[in-house]
Amino acid sequence: MEEANKVIDPTFKIKIALDTQLLAYLIDESYPSFNRFYDCLKNSPFVDIVCSRFVTFEYIGIRKLEHYLHKVYSSSAGKMNLSSALQYRRDFKAPELDYESCFEDVKKEIEQELKRLNDDFGIQYDDNILHQGLWHPHQELLLSSRLSKEDCLVLLSSIYPQEFIKESHSIFLTNDSQFFDSFCGNTDYRMASIDQVFDENGILKPETFSIKKIGLNSSTVYNLTKQITDEIIDQFAADFIFNQISIKNEHLVLGKTIKCDCSQKLKKAMLCFDLYNKKELPEKIYTAILYKSGKEVKLYIHHSVFKDFYHKKKIESFPYIATEDPDSQHITLLLKEKDGSFLEENLMTFLSLKGNIIFIHPDNFI
Repeated sequence: MEEANKVIDPTFKIKIALDTQLLAYLIDESYPSFNRFYDCLKNSPFVDIVCSRFVTFEYIGIRKLEHYLHKVYSSSAGKMNLSSALQYRRDFKAPELDYESCFEDVKKEIEQELKRLNDDFGIQYDDNILHQGLWHPHQELLLSSRLSKEDCLVLLSSIYPQEFIKESHSIFLTNDSQFFDSFCGNTDYRMASIDQVFDENGILKPETFSIKKIGLNSSTVYNLTKQITDEIIDQFAADFIFNQISIKNEHLVLGKTIKCDCSQKLKKAMLCFDLYNKKELPEKIYTAILYKSGKEVKLYIHHSVFKDFYHKKKIESFPYIATEDPDSQHITLLLKEKDGSFLEENLMTFLSLKGNIIFIHPDNFI
């Protein structure tokens, strides 16, 4: 059974939080490559885009200033330069245009933007509140790092959405160089005390990426503020989602598919994989296979338990445990429908491609 067009088990979904400035990029379409990447994330059934209420509050403040300064500049018929306009960023009372004269237009524009973020960009922020549990880790992180108070609250409120819910895995995207260097930089700039704050408060650090240098392990790094072809972005987005699902569920990974050395006839039903070193293979097990069909990430849930495993010959003693010897890790089995017929040929072709991930399905632990 494929999970396409079905509700995805939350185990295999990833949550991605956005820094405040990225919301403005989406609305203004500042960087087409980033918008394309974001659309790939948003349209994936494996991804939830989340945004804390504090990010929304900060966004409103930033956009209020931006819209006001734009109106001040426009009202001067181009005679005022931007540095002059910035002089009025605190009191909102420029001689050319008092905020009182334009606040209704600014308010309407920002309210429309917030509606678009919810309706057009699928950002979920209604259930993310500023709760009591945030304040202590916020104080600790602020005092134990080079991060600003705003950055600390943006980050923590995004990955710690409710007092009794702490994300086991989350992703945070930003374009703030100072924040990224302070939180993810080298040891000359990033303070090691950050780790202690997260550990002592039982919060897991998010997988954090700068959109100017985002990539997978040992792969090409992309700058999404530059022009990149749609085809490259679409493929990278699929690889990114696939990789993050794998990282989130590393504890459930049974192994990875490998190329089967068998006859063409057997290829229609044979699935070959490398069992992870020291991973126990039980006699019967429910599984899920994560694979890519073109530029789409998909999940296959087999209709019944995997069984009848082979390593050179049929395995009779369980649990079977692979050693450091690569040869001991090679496992094969025949994958068929309940009635004994072959799986649909196109599906089997994708499932048997090298590098797909076989997970122990969470139902095994119920």
